[in-house]
Amino acid sequence: MGKYNLEELYNQVTEAIATLDFDQIWEGFKPLKFALYDDEKCYFNGEYIEKTVDFCANTAIEFHGETIAIWNIAEKLEPTILTSKIVHEMFHAYQMMQGWNCWAKELEALYKYQYSAENLSIKLHENKLLLDILADYNETKYKELMSLRKYRSEAFPYEFSYETKVEEIEGTATYVEWQVLKQLDEKKAYEFTEKMKKVMIQPEYFFPIRISSYNTGALMIHAMRCADNYSFATSERPVIVSVLKNITPKMFGPDNKIIDTEVEKALSAFNEESKNIIESTITHNDVALTGPLELDSLNIYDARCYKGFLTSRIGLLYKENGETKMFNGDAVIRMKNENTIDTVYRWVS
Repeated sequence: MGKYNLEELYNQVTEAIATLDFDQIWEGFKPLKFALYDDEKCYFNGEYIEKTVDFCANTAIEFHGETIAIWNIAEKLEPTILTSKIVHEMFHAYQMMQGWNCWAKELEALYKYQYSAENLSIKLHENKLLLDILADYNETKYKELMSLRKYRSEAFPYEFSYETKVEEIEGTATYVEWQVLKQLDEKKAYEFTEKMKKVMIQPEYFFPIRISSYNTGALMIHAMRCADNYSFATSERPVIVSVLKNITPKMFGPDNKIIDTEVEKALSAFNEESKNIIESTITHNDVALTGPLELDSLNIYDARCYKGFLTSRIGLLYKENGETKMFNGDAVIRMKNENTIDTVYRWVS
């Protein structure tokens, strides 16, 4: 038996979703089907079904000819929180159905995104402006925010492009999750906002960068809506790209670049932690798989890349002789190249 009653949770979420005004959450967005699953079972469309390899992570998938949201019930969540998470994943299904074409190349970015103290220090300053705007919209601060973003788009084009793509996919879904909580439970929405505020201005939460982009993306929508500068219906995504076209970048002289010492410390700690994860796992040498195997996908949420090694929590998908297979558990992966697995080690935490 699984730890939680999937049918009961499914029914509670279904009831909560029925009370939501989806057009208030995001213009044109409608509820979609969803499935809940655990290690053993899967509940979809009012019945238990066979759990297949498709049910991996929390996401949106193509299943039996339709796009659905899925959620792994690994821990007990209150129905209100679970509903907001399910609608977040439904929004990913909506993005797929709408043909949003701004998805980041996540595996490429693991290798290619360069963590820079300057880029992240300016980003920290932007985040403080986003929180000021959240508290009370101010046109001067909005203009400064956009001029800083314009500067980063030119000084760090790959990194900025990656961040904004994650903001556009995950930040919009986080915005949707936030709006769901506002409709279902004001206290939970307040707690969600407070958590966002906390992680926006603590540099240790910038690592890996992908996670912090969920919050910056949501708060950028709020800021752009305050400035009457956001379109829900546009096909031009990321929206920020067109918004920045006519913005003048902030000018920094050679002696007044922003480098925040807390950002530098957090970056150093992140690199050291990645090194320790890899070294301790290799020393333990608990080999789960040996290649060459084709890497299909991993849990990109908080994945790391360090000197030819990748990390993936919960599991990964790989191809062996053309067949997709799944490894369950936390993994450290020695790669031959960007797509080929040499060895998969069980990650010893």
